Amino acid sequence: MKTLKPITYFLILSLVFTSLISCDSDDDNTPSPITAGISVTVANTFQSTTITNGVETAIEDLFMQPAGSLEATATIENAIEFPAYLLGLYDIDIDQNTISFELVAQTGDATYGDLFRTLETGTFDRYYFTFDEPQNVSGFTSDNDSVSLRIDSNSVLVVEIGAGFNFNPGASFTITLN
Repeated sequence: MKTLKPITYFLILSLVFTSLISCDSDDDNTPSPITAGISVTVANTFQSTTITNGVETAIEDLFMQPAGSLEATATIENAIEFPAYLLGLYDIDIDQNTISFELVAQTGDATYGDLFRTLETGTFDRYYFTFDEPQNVSGFTSDNDSVSLRIDSNSVLVVEIGAGFNFNPGASFTITLN
């Protein structure tokens, strides 16, 4: 009987230890805010007290293009999802934890060259990201005080660029999702 006790203790301790290890790994499986491999569509609107009389306007209307013609769809992967989006304005990259913009239009650009400036009060440049599947975004931080994120639903995120943004060649920002 005395030899049975150490074996019993060993088995009980082994079971407890195994249970603790397997439970610990379950806690680390928090899903990323964005799912890789899914489809996302981006659309743009612009609102300005001087240009649109304060009305949020589809970018196609400002460029006199057919409705929806400047929207783009991509799959979230390890590449820039929207290179030269919006007639060469931004490279937009989305990964599982961030949304990044880089203004790639150059000084003297035929479309944007006359529009470069620091955005004034009452101006909003919005990018609507519509995902094919629900995502897990619950909040964000931005590395630019003039840029924020609005979570319209679990499948629609809106990046809003506003007053004070340095809308000039080379400008960039990143939104970190949580």
